[in-house]
Amino acid sequence: MSETEKVEKAETPKASDRRKYAIAGTVAIGILVVFTAAFTGGDATEWSSSEPNDFANQQIADVSEKQAAPEPAVEPVLDARGVIAAKNESTIASRMTARILSIPVGEGRSFRRGATLATFDCSTIRAQLTAARAATTAYRKTHETNVELDSYEAVGTNEVEVSKANLGQAIAEANAIQAQLKDCRVTAPFSGTVVEQIANRGEVAGSGQPLLKIQSGNDLEAELIVPSNWLNWLRAGAEFDFVIDETGAAIPGVVTQLGASVDPVSKTIRVKADIDQGEALVLPGMSGTAAFATSEAQVDSAKAPGR
Repeated sequence: MSETEKVEKAETPKASDRRKYAIAGTVAIGILVVFTAAFTGGDATEWSSSEPNDFANQQIADVSEKQAAPEPAVEPVLDARGVIAAKNESTIASRMTARILSIPVGEGRSFRRGATLATFDCSTIRAQLTAARAATTAYRKTHETNVELDSYEAVGTNEVEVSKANLGQAIAEANAIQAQLKDCRVTAPFSGTVVEQIANRGEVAGSGQPLLKIQSGNDLEAELIVPSNWLNWLRAGAEFDFVIDETGAAIPGVVTQLGASVDPVSKTIRVKADIDQGEALVLPGMSGTAAFATSEAQVDSAKAPGR
């Protein structure tokens, strides 16, 4: 064998070495596939070396879009729920025990201030008043006689004083009975409407028994529940439009009074306001929404925490 053949034979790898290299390469490729499947969630689809870069670029683009997108503007809520209420409400009760003769104004009917709402049978009281007045007359006559006799020193001073005391007592009793007669007729303390009729004609009403529930008819107001942070700008005199749920009518209103305390749970405060019902149908108990005019102070307050 020549020297040239010996060199070529030495440089040529054996077949067994080539098989080892092939097996090692196959194992390396398998390990790479396993790691690739683990990081991509087991996706068996083929992808080129450019796919990881594309995925990373897409993630960066999504983050950039989220950062660049402006936050939606928070619109301030400048409205509040409320109800219509009568400024004056009262429960008319009997101040004596007597039979009811009449209730001229029934449920749902209107009345004016000073109108008669109920009358009672006071014949017994009138008889007592007659007797008390007669006793007063008798005691007065006795006292006058004793005074005249005392001028002649025909009666003792003590008898004159006793007759004077008796006369005073009789007058007081007559005045007390006279005062009871004023309760025989119940009059309206204000103009309004009968909301509920509790007692009826012919019944015997006890002292303190409710007869009627009344409320002012046209003298109405709105009671609102507003967030407590509105106290930063809300004052008496603030104007708003009140939209009634039942009719859809919008009537103007003006705040007249703020509540004395804040509800610590709901963070709200009660507000009273005058309303101008105009030609709209407005009844106590109707509900609606009060919308206040927008201003810079109101916007800042509406965005403030604590709503």
